[in-house]
Amino acid sequence: MSNKKILAIIPARDGSKRIPGKNYKKFNGEQVIINTIKKLKKSKLFDRIIVSTDSKKVTKISKKYGAEVPFVRPKLLSNDHISITSVISHTVKFLIKEGYNFDYVCCVYAPN
Repeated sequence: MSNKKILAIIPARDGSKRIPGKNYKKFNGEQVIINTIKKLKKSKLFDRIIVSTDSKKVTKISKKYGAEVPFVRPKLLSNDHISITSVISHTVKFLIKEGYNFDYVCCVYAPN
């Protein structure tokens, strides 16, 4: 068994133009973000599951199903032109500043 700490980050911005509310829309009877969190938890691969979001609704749902939302994603990182690299980098820097150490980071998109 590996002692490596593995972090899952789910980027879940609220402002999708093509499919508004896509992260909490139902797909096969369950909200997309819930399905993703459940699958990550079931895998038992991740020490922490972090959701990076600017949405109160996504925050509430994510916490209810066992993911962490340690911050509200800044408005600067919540638009159509921001790169996913910037979103993941922001999350990683936040967690390091908070004193959390990890070995690997996995970006998992909710609508999969």
